[in-house]
Amino acid sequence: MKLKCSSLAYVDNSTAGKIYLSVLFVVLLFKAAILIYWGTGVAPDTAGYTQFSDLILNGSEWLSHSRINESAAPSDIFRIAGYPLFIAFTKTISQENWESIVVLSQFVLTMISLLSFARLICALKIRPEFGCFCLFSAGISFSLFLDNMILTDSFAASIFLFVLSENAVASLRERPLGFPQALFFGVLLALAFMIREGVAILSILFAVPLLVRVFLTDTKNWRSYAGIFVFYLPLILCIQLYSQWNESRTGYRFVTTGGQTVYLQGVMDAARKNEKIFSGDSDLDVTARENITDYSFADVLEIQASLFQKGYVAPELAQLSKEKYFDSWAQYPGSMLRMTIGHIRENYATLTFRPFGAVRDAGLWILGEKPWPDYRELRKSMFEDAGAFVLFVGEMIERVVAIIITAAFVFVPVFWLVQFGRGNLRDYKGALVCSALWAFYFGVLFAHALVHLETRYLAAVVPFSTLIGCIALQKILYRVKA
Repeated sequence: MKLKCSSLAYVDNSTAGKIYLSVLFVVLLFKAAILIYWGTGVAPDTAGYTQFSDLILNGSEWLSHSRINESAAPSDIFRIAGYPLFIAFTKTISQENWESIVVLSQFVLTMISLLSFARLICALKIRPEFGCFCLFSAGISFSLFLDNMILTDSFAASIFLFVLSENAVASLRERPLGFPQALFFGVLLALAFMIREGVAILSILFAVPLLVRVFLTDTKNWRSYAGIFVFYLPLILCIQLYSQWNESRTGYRFVTTGGQTVYLQGVMDAARKNEKIFSGDSDLDVTARENITDYSFADVLEIQASLFQKGYVAPELAQLSKEKYFDSWAQYPGSMLRMTIGHIRENYATLTFRPFGAVRDAGLWILGEKPWPDYRELRKSMFEDAGAFVLFVGEMIERVVAIIITAAFVFVPVFWLVQFGRGNLRDYKGALVCSALWAFYFGVLFAHALVHLETRYLAAVVPFSTLIGCIALQKILYRVKA
């Protein structure tokens, strides 16, 4: 995979390539510094992966029997096996340094995906100053701390970024979706699914950029559309085989039972504003009324544990939660819609550029405490402490820059529509490719907002919001100068 930027009129090919490779090197130094200085980090979710990995190392019994009767959410069915298998593999290499091996592996995959992202920047003919900003921002945003965590987010985000970037580059060059590349992308998607089962739902969104690629290809025939089927084939097979495997060892057909908390957490958030949601006479409703204290995630776990004591096992709990979630949409659509919208908070407008925030989050996740306070707390002491003043100014600048980029990203389709209506949309290929990525971003955002949304869930798509926002700002700035 070569970094070719011959399409740039602002610098020559070799210079542009060296610039972006230099940015990637700086990003790698940032990541290495975090690892050396703070080490690796764990989160509450990490325990589930490490427990599953220990189960794998303790023998082969897990392949044919599940611990379904041991707890409300046994790790070998609550989590999908891919990441625990990788952790188990690293533990066989080194019991003392397996965490570092996992983190370094995540570094490698992130850098490969960023190289593909740099190729997309080149293909979109962005000015080098904007391109460097986009690449640097992508490298030190979520990946700065997620790469150092024992979590599935880094691997899944890197695979998404790689596939979307490479597909976008091929779309801009009007290359048809051939079977070999479609199969390669599909295998990567299946691997992402084995790392994070939610990929099965998010995979639907890939249809948008793939259809745009077919549309931009000169030679449209059945093979172009068949390539989309080939893309999804590995994932479909993987889902079916994994479900069949779980059925053989539990008697229930499912991928994971993670939905037992995910769906119920969404309902719990809605019930915080409407207690009638749990007013029914089902076992779940009755148990919820008995265990709810403050509508927190701890309450979700208490409800699951209580139902388990009443005889329900994890697959049944997952089904109960799923049915309750969709019943709540049917009976209380207003409350569920308010819950969904409420998950999208104003801080999501500051994700496009956050070097200070990323380092602070890295410290919080790895060390368990912030290396420095956020801007609200810094403001109180900024005139008494020079360090606090510098940090406050830096955080305020990054917030303003991020909000401007996000605003440009959100509203740029309106600009393209106006240009299209006037008949002067010159770069229609770039507009279509970026519109597909724009749609993908909001698809990921709303898919998670429907149940539970955290900023790290957007790690795979935030680089595209920064890129598209900068494209819009570049057009505005240089049009004004002209």
